[in-house]
This record gives sequence, structure tokens and C-alpha cells, in this order.
Amino acid sequence: MTTQSMIVAQVSETIFDRFLRSAELYEDTILFKADGGRGQSYTYSGVKERVQRLSAGLMSDSYIDQPEIGLLSENRPEWGIAYLAILAAGKTVVPIDSNLKENEIMHIVRHSGIKSLFIAESFEPLFQKMEKSPSLFVMSNDSDQSWSRLESLRPSTRNISRQNVAVLIYTSGTTGSPKVVMLTHANILHNLQGISQAIPFDRQDIFLSILPLHHTFEATCGFLTPLMAGASIVFARSLKSKEILEDISANGITVMCGVPLLYDKMYHSMMRSINAAPTIKKILFKVLFFISGAGWGLGLHLGKPLFSSLRKKAGLQSIRMFVSGGAALHAEVARFFNFIGFDFFQGYGMTECSPVISMNKPGDIKFGSVGKPLPNLEVRMEPVGDSDVGEILIRGGSVTPGYKDNPGLTKETVRDGWLHSGDLGCFRGGHLWITGRAKNVIISSAGKNIYPEELEEKLLASPYVMEVVVVGRTKSGKQGEEPVALIIPDIDLFSAEFGEELKGDMGTIRKVISGVVSASNQQLSDYKRIADFEIQLSELEKTSTKKIKRHIYANRFKHSQ
Repeated sequence: MTTQSMIVAQVSETIFDRFLRSAELYEDTILFKADGGRGQSYTYSGVKERVQRLSAGLMSDSYIDQPEIGLLSENRPEWGIAYLAILAAGKTVVPIDSNLKENEIMHIVRHSGIKSLFIAESFEPLFQKMEKSPSLFVMSNDSDQSWSRLESLRPSTRNISRQNVAVLIYTSGTTGSPKVVMLTHANILHNLQGISQAIPFDRQDIFLSILPLHHTFEATCGFLTPLMAGASIVFARSLKSKEILEDISANGITVMCGVPLLYDKMYHSMMRSINAAPTIKKILFKVLFFISGAGWGLGLHLGKPLFSSLRKKAGLQSIRMFVSGGAALHAEVARFFNFIGFDFFQGYGMTECSPVISMNKPGDIKFGSVGKPLPNLEVRMEPVGDSDVGEILIRGGSVTPGYKDNPGLTKETVRDGWLHSGDLGCFRGGHLWITGRAKNVIISSAGKNIYPEELEEKLLASPYVMEVVVVGRTKSGKQGEEPVALIIPDIDLFSAEFGEELKGDMGTIRKVISGVVSASNQQLSDYKRIADFEIQLSELEKTSTKKIKRHIYANRFKHSQ
């Protein structure tokens, strides 16, 4: 029996089984392109052959007692090949964030107990420092520990089930007590099915992979989704706006998944170009934008023909779809991209749900909402107080069986089959609206709930505000909290409007931002109004998936006077 037939015979309805179907249907289609399309390319059949050779080695007697294999690398084709090889061998992938500090990486390696891992060659020196290093499969033929040595080993038999844990995701506690989410093959396949029912993809699509692949959003939406559809994936060279645009243009990218920060920057950059244009062109843009918006209200998507030249000038003419997830998106950003002719969809998810829970869909977009739940998931609210806002609960096949080695947390989070998300929201017209995280809620002195995300949305409506975080501050001798804001201004806009010599003038910046805060407060009930603000010229601290580290700023303002 050949290695290929042996593996196929033992896999039934797993992620690898689904990949094999795609490989048979699209064997000569390019699956991966490295380095923004400038590096090595791999066809579906080429990836299949390499995966089968590597997985045969992982199924040998040498690794039979290792149920979990680590994966540490930046985004590249070899990451996807290693991921599929681990699953094909009936083992569990433990993806590690390549942007973590050395001590954080070592903590995960030790805590997980993994004895072997695939790594990019750049991480080889890190493990040479370890007193007892795991067995390494280096993604290079030039290393003594090259992953190619797996291909010479003789495989043993292995049974693989849909209920096997496919991945273990470290979502927090990289240096303390970690929270490790288990996702089975069935969980992820269920989520992929729901995504495909909501939005169609096919072999004509070319995805640009930007977000870190260790994160479930990118792994499911930017890696497995195109792989199941016979599409191609180009791995971006970097997160630099200039190189992203070059990669999009050079490869004819049609789909890109990103986080709000990325789209915020694109939006601000395009608006600066529009505002710097001659007066007649600015007026023309505003007129056409108004017409597009009016047409949108009537169910007409006029932006595609009206702004074709603008999209071409921006190097985005090939894009048919932008998808935003991972954090809250300002409604104005989604409105802008849709009005100028893109299909721009905001969604909502969490790692524990594999991860997609809901998303806006073609012809059914509500700006500011995260769309309707996937057709194969149930979502309901558990009431909080007397309002229509409640904690979001999810039930369905993509919900995690729990947290590894943490039955207490599993019991607390998944009750009677319902995942308690910790997110607050409500339904309006069938669409889900997120109001915030339960743990982020600010409680006023009168006991009223203030959702910081609502206040941030108001402030971000100003073009002068690039980023903002709102947290609660306790005043000495008083009950409750008051909202305070840390605001990062758009320095490039200040430069364009007030002159290069004034762009860093804190007096000018504070005067303008003070006006923004005052205007925002006028739109809010008295108890919600921002009591104070600070200005910071550097970006807010974020995780590798570009989520703001809100806890840092909550601690910073917690007891300030």
C-alpha cells in the first residue's frame, strides 16, 4: 500500500480529507505564493505530495507517542504545509505566535509539553540556547535538523476522527497561567461550512494573507477557507501599506481579511489624498459619494461604476471583497469602502467558536452591525438588567469542547451547550450589534452602564482622531467611575491642515482635540460624557493581532485624580 492510499484510507471527514478533495479537483492550480508573489509557488498537487511525505514521517514509530506538534513561523507557504502535515498524521497542531518574546515562546513550549515542532530557520538559534531542546523540523534544506529528514521514515498506521482535537490555541497567559482552547476537526469544518453558506468563494479568488496565521481568524478565513474553495493564497511581504498595495496590484488580489486598524489606516490615507486634491475634484468626490449613498439606501450599489477610477488609482481595482474582524470597526469606515464600490463585510467571532459567529453578507449589510449569525449556529442574549442588551450566547457545531486541562473554566464558559462569550450585544432587525465587553463596562456613580466602545465610536468619527481608547477612572472619595479617553491624533492630517511646522505643536493639537471631545459629548447623555482626555503621539500598544491592550490603559487611569 502506498503512503498516499494508506493516509486516504484512514482519514474520514477531517480537515486533511477536505484538502485532498481540493487537491484532486484543482491539482494544477497555484495554492501558495511566497513573498508577495515574488517567491516560490506551490500547486495544490505539489502541496499534497509534500504533506504526505512529511506526515508519513510524523506517523513513524519515532513520533508515535507525540500527540501534539508545535508550529512556529512567520506567514509563509511552509507554515501551511506543516499545518496540514501534522493533521494528516492524526496529530494536533500547537501554533505559536512568531511575534512573541523569547521567554514567552519558551513558556508555551514548556507548558504545552510538546516534544517536536516545525520552525522557520530564523528561530533555530533560539532553541540552541535551551538546555533540553525539543526535536526540531526546520523549514529549510540547509539545516542539520531540516524537516526533509521526516520524508525518509516509514509510517505506522493511525486512526483519525472528526472528533480529534485539530489545534490547541493559546489565547492568553503567555507568561502566566494560560488559557488553551481546543478545536476539533468537526468544529473547524462546521465553521467553514457556515462561512461558505454565507459568502461564496471559488477557484478564481486570490487571497492576500496578512494577519498572523497562528490566530484562528486568519487560519480559518485566510487559509482554510480559500484552500477548500480551490483559491490561491499570496503571503504578503509585510504590514507596510505601500508593500500591501504593491502585492495586491501585482497579484490581482480579490479577497483580503484584515483587522480594523489596517482598514482605518487605509481609510485615513485615502481621505488625506482626497482632501489634498484640487477643489473641483473634492467637490466631485463629495457629489458622487452622496449619490452613491442615496443609491445604497434604495438598494442600488452605484459605487462600482462611479468610483472605478479612484479604486484603480489606489491600486485596488482587482479587489472584490474586504473582510474585517478581530475587533470593533468604526461604521464610517465600512460605509466609506462600500460607497466607493467595494464589498466590505464586518464580522464577529471568537477563538472558542472556530472563530466566525456572524457576518454581514452581500446585499444584507447594516453599517455598525456584525451581521446575522451563520446559518448553522444559534445565537441568543442572556438579559443584563432591564435593557435589550445582553450577554451573547452561542450554540452549534463550531463551539469548542473546552479548555485543555481546565475543567473549571470549561464548566464556567460552556453551560448546557451554550458558550457564554462575555460580549454584550443585542439584535435589531435580525442583525447582531455588539455594545462591548462585559469586563470593559464602566459603572457610573448612579450605577448606570457606560459602554466605552460607544464613546470611542463617536470620537473616531472625527478625521483628526487616528486611535482612541476609553476606560473608567475612579475619583478619590467618590463612588463609581467616569469615562476618560486616551487619544492618538492623525499627525499627517494636522500637518496637511496647519503646516509642517505646526503638526507637532501640542497647543494646536490639544485645542482641536478638545473641540472633538466637546462635540462628541454633546451627542451623549450627561452620565456618558467623557470627563477628561490625554493625548499621545505614538500608537496604542496592541497584540500581534492588532487588538488594543486595553488593560494597560485601564490600569494607567484607574486611580488618577
